Amino acid sequence: MASAFEESRKLLESLMGSKVELVISSGLYKGTFLSSLEELDNSLIGVAHPMYKGGFLPALRSTELLMKIEAPSCIYQATVTASRSALNLNIPLLWLKFVSALEKVQRRMFVRVPTSIKADAYFLGTSGELPEDVALPPREWFSVRISDISLGGVGMSIKENIIPYCLEGGRYLLSMKIVNNTFFVVGKLVKILEKKERGIEVGFAYEGLSVCAEKLMGGYIRQQELITRG
Repeated sequence: MASAFEESRKLLESLMGSKVELVISSGLYKGTFLSSLEELDNSLIGVAHPMYKGGFLPALRSTELLMKIEAPSCIYQATVTASRSALNLNIPLLWLKFVSALEKVQRRMFVRVPTSIKADAYFLGTSGELPEDVALPPREWFSVRISDISLGGVGMSIKENIIPYCLEGGRYLLSMKIVNNTFFVVGKLVKILEKKERGIEVGFAYEGLSVCAEKLMGGYIRQQELITRG
C-alpha cells in the first residue's frame, strides 16, 4: 500500500544494498530465500530475484511473503506481496508491494548458527537449594551433541538415556572441540526447549568465554554463517 511505502521511503533509500530474507510460511514454495534491496519504483520495492541466488520463487500475483531487511543494529520487516518480476536485467528483480508497514525488530544479541558437534558435559552443582523431591544429577561425564552455537551459548540434543543428567538451572562444565582445538566452558542449563520422542533439546548459556575461546568460536560461527547463507 502506497502510504506504507511513502512512510518508509527514506529508510528504504538508506538501506539500499542491504541483505534481505524473503519468507514464505506455507505452500509449495515454503522456505526462506536470500536476496538484497536493489531499487525503489513508485510504490514497489525491487529486490534481487532469489532465482538468481540458486533458489526459485515464482512472481505470482498475491503470493504473500515476510520481507526482512538487515540493518546494522536491527532488522526491519513487513508483509509484502509479489507484484511482478524483471529477469532481463543485469540483476534480475522481483518487485514487491507492501501489505503492512515496516516494523523494527531487535536483532539477537548473538548470531546463532546450526552445527553438529560432539561434546561432553559434567554437572558442577546448583546456585541455590533444590526442592526435596528433585534429585541431583550424577557427577560424571556424559555425551551430548551441540545442534546450534553462538557466542552466548549452545543448543544441545540430549538422548533419552542422558536426560537424568540434565537439571534446569544446573551449572555444567562443557568440553567441546572446534577446528581441532578442545576447550572448556562453564555455563548453566537455562531451559529445556523441546521434548522429542527419543530425547530433548536444551539451551546452555555460558558464564563467560576466554579470549582464546571467543576468537576461535567467533571464527567458526562466521564460517558456518557463510555456509548457511550459501
